[in-house]
Amino acid sequence: MQALKQEKNKQILPDILMRQGDDSFFIVTVDAEEEFDWGKPFSKDNQSVGHYVAIERFQLLCDKYDVTPIYLLDYPMVANRDCAAYFGALATSGRGDIGIQLHPWVTPPYKETVNDHNSYACNLPDDLEAEKFGNLYDKIVENTGHKPLMYRAGRYGAAQNAYKLLIKYNINIDSSTRSGFDYTPQHGPNYATLPNIAFWREENILLELPLTTIFRGFWRYAPRFTYNYILKYGWARSFAARMGVLERISLTPEGISIEKTKQAIDLALKVKLPLLNFSFHSPSLEAGHTPYVRNEQDLENFYIWWEEIFAYLKQKGVRPLAVRQISEQIKKV
Repeated sequence: MQALKQEKNKQILPDILMRQGDDSFFIVTVDAEEEFDWGKPFSKDNQSVGHYVAIERFQLLCDKYDVTPIYLLDYPMVANRDCAAYFGALATSGRGDIGIQLHPWVTPPYKETVNDHNSYACNLPDDLEAEKFGNLYDKIVENTGHKPLMYRAGRYGAAQNAYKLLIKYNINIDSSTRSGFDYTPQHGPNYATLPNIAFWREENILLELPLTTIFRGFWRYAPRFTYNYILKYGWARSFAARMGVLERISLTPEGISIEKTKQAIDLALKVKLPLLNFSFHSPSLEAGHTPYVRNEQDLENFYIWWEEIFAYLKQKGVRPLAVRQISEQIKKV
């Protein structure tokens, strides 16, 4: 099956991901990270990763649907040797891929003040961001035995210095950008007008794969800044969604219903979006770590979501794509 998928995608990647056409693919990206209380301030002391043992259940579901997820590992995940060995084994077997995710507040060296502003790596001095990135990269290679294929900045906080680092470390895919979102009120970047379609940050060297955001409603063809600047307040966005005027749907089981996700998939296929980029945070695979999976019933609903969405994608002819396939094709360009 893997050979068949590679043959189907031969000679067409990554160009097919950068234009609208008849082929539709999807990837699953997992922010594999430490457990922490989302309602409390950031802390370098949050190093627990015990939930990694729960990842195998999700991986088995991916195996069932021929999906190869990429796990974007942060420092606590790879500092734990048992955890790192698990991901290394997934990559060796071909069941999963390994990426890199920088959470500055839990990545040495700890030179900065830990606060909201500095939680975005793009706000750190360039040399400090580079030092943290290098330490994380080396730890991933040392403890998993694999080089990361893709980068995602924690909290989506990437800018030009990060892209230079990716080129330096020969990582040819970035997925730090979240189409349709503006994080400037939280000291972060503005991706409000960024498209869903992949694009080169450095031609034939660094490919951007934005997280997919679908707009639904009468105003969905309005300029992208409409959602963040006209519907500035939460109550306005909720009202607009209820009235069918404008709704922003991310491709994630975290806070997005099965029904809304299927509607988003249909809209994406209607406009012939070539790649759907799904994501979630790994602590959601165990009850009690995130606001989205608070108890065992939430966890079962989480898996129902994935089962139904994987089946729906298969029904619609949207094929799973491994990030390693994209990376290998970039290297051949």
